[in-house]
Amino acid sequence: MSSASSNQYYKVGVLLFPGADILDFAGPIEALSHVSHNRNTSNPDRMFDITTIACSAKIRAANSLTIHADITVSEALDCISDFHILLVPGGPTSVITPLIDANGPELELIRKFAALPPAAGSGTRILFSVCTGALLLGAAAVLAGINVTTHHSALDVLRDICARSNPPGGPSTTVVHKRYLDGGLLKDGGVRVITAGGVSSGLDAACYLVSQLATGDMASFVARVMEYDWCELKE
Repeated sequence: MSSASSNQYYKVGVLLFPGADILDFAGPIEALSHVSHNRNTSNPDRMFDITTIACSAKIRAANSLTIHADITVSEALDCISDFHILLVPGGPTSVITPLIDANGPELELIRKFAALPPAAGSGTRILFSVCTGALLLGAAAVLAGINVTTHHSALDVLRDICARSNPPGGPSTTVVHKRYLDGGLLKDGGVRVITAGGVSSGLDAACYLVSQLATGDMASFVARVMEYDWCELKE
């Protein structure tokens, strides 16, 4: 993933659902919101345009936090090619399992995004999961042939989901325990996958994403603004 030119902009879709862990999506949103081309806090030229997406106009995330989504999943499906990044947070298994069993619009959105070609202009598309959001990616059968991670308590669950969901006879998914991981491009070459282990690791992965789409200096600037000790990716 090469650094973009200074005038590059990215549209980010944040997939939400009832019971989603708050920091899983709020952390990356916070990090991306501080990225600008001019570093002018009074009038920032923001690099990331963030849109929240949910099946209904209003949902309750974890701890009964009410979120008003910008657009519905059905609307997002119609304009999915407009997005460069799709962020998928996690939640307790009691929240994630019904979404997987329903095989509903949330998984359809993930599949449709994962199947997109490279974006015009920037060429960049990124599927970014935090915590057990990776289980939704696995259930959508988009993780074959790459390395991924999730919350440490769900590593075996993710392995099982990928083993059952990946196309028969195709490559397997390698699930590893890491804070976050750049898994590289999916098989069709249009979308890169970044997975984070859980909760605060989503902040680290978001800073890493900024380092790739902007610069390492910008990622460090964002971390300083947030008073956050960014754990950089170690090979």
